[in-house]
Amino acid sequence: MKNQIIKLEEKNRKVFGFSDENIIISSKGHSTFDSLLASAEKSGMLESVKVIPLHKVTLVKYNEKQASIQIRYEKDGKEKSESVTLDDASLQEAIVSEIGQVNNLNRSVAEESKMQPLLLNILALVLIPVFTWVARGMAIDAQNGIEYQATGRRSGLKQLLASAVEFIGPTGVLILGLLGFAYMGYRTYQRYTKPAAEVTFS
Repeated sequence: MKNQIIKLEEKNRKVFGFSDENIIISSKGHSTFDSLLASAEKSGMLESVKVIPLHKVTLVKYNEKQASIQIRYEKDGKEKSESVTLDDASLQEAIVSEIGQVNNLNRSVAEESKMQPLLLNILALVLIPVFTWVARGMAIDAQNGIEYQATGRRSGLKQLLASAVEFIGPTGVLILGLLGFAYMGYRTYQRYTKPAAEVTFS
């Protein structure tokens, strides 16, 4: 993976790559590693570039159920952290392993903490019924001739959602809500009983 362009699934950062010297993250969609290296020397006016010296990296890790990599490094005597979300999650092991090996870090594997993903899933389980109730109310209003008119920021998206709810109808909204709740309940159970592995080089 060294000296290659690795695409990111982020709005403001498009690619990253690493050599024996640096990890480079750019907001521009470079097509070659040479181009990315050049931007580390002198970035364009509309480009944001972050350069992390590889010898300053103290830890690099990933969670097998998340498409991201966490990098910890030292700068000005303080520990910093950077996280990148990959376009292709299957590259995690190769990237983390190579960065760890280049920097002579030791590999370890542990189970993730159950609490954080559990809390996020429980939050989703709470929000799904609330959203379903609101959407069902909108669908009933539409059946009774009361049309929702979106205003404010993102009014177009809100109006599109309202139109979809009106088209599906109260029963359809309720069915989708129940299916979503059941699926999230299953995911919550699976995540709690089978926690993801976290691979760390430190």
